[in-house]
Amino acid sequence: MESSLISIILGYIGWVFMSILKFLITPSLMIAAGYNWWEVLIISSFGAVLGVFIFYNAGKAIFNWWSKFRTNSKKNDSSPRKPTPSKSKRRFIIFKDKYGLPGLILISGIISVPIAAVLAAKYFRNNKKTPFYLIIAFMCWACFLTFVSWRVKEGVS
Repeated sequence: MESSLISIILGYIGWVFMSILKFLITPSLMIAAGYNWWEVLIISSFGAVLGVFIFYNAGKAIFNWWSKFRTNSKKNDSSPRKPTPSKSKRRFIIFKDKYGLPGLILISGIISVPIAAVLAAKYFRNNKKTPFYLIIAFMCWACFLTFVSWRVKEGVS
C-alpha cells in the first residue's frame, strides 16, 4: 500500500516535470496513459504555473544582472561597435514589435513553458502582470489541449 502510494506520487511528480518541459505533448500523453481529464488538467496547469514561476524569475534575475554587467562593461569599453542580432533574433524582435505580449501569450503553449517564460522575462519584465498573463495563458492552453486529447481518445476508442 505504502509503496504504491509513493509510486503514484512519483508518477505525478514526473508528469509535472514533463508538463514544465514539454507542455504541448503532456496532456496527450497523459490521456493516452489512461489518466482522467481532470487529473490531466490539474497536473498540466500545476506544471505550467511552477515552470512560469521558476523560469520567469530566473530569467528576470539573469537579464537584470546582465543589464547591470553590460552597463559596467560599456563604461570601460570605448569601441563604438554594436552587436549584430542573428536572423532568428531579428525575426522574434519583429514579432515582438508587431504583436507584443498578447502575441507571446497566444503562442506560449506551442513554444513551451521555459522558452515563453524566458522570452517574457527578457522583453516584458517591466510589466508586473506578465507572469499572471502567462499563467492564465498556460491554463487556457491546458484546457484546450486536454479537451482535444480527450475528444481524440473518445473518437478513436
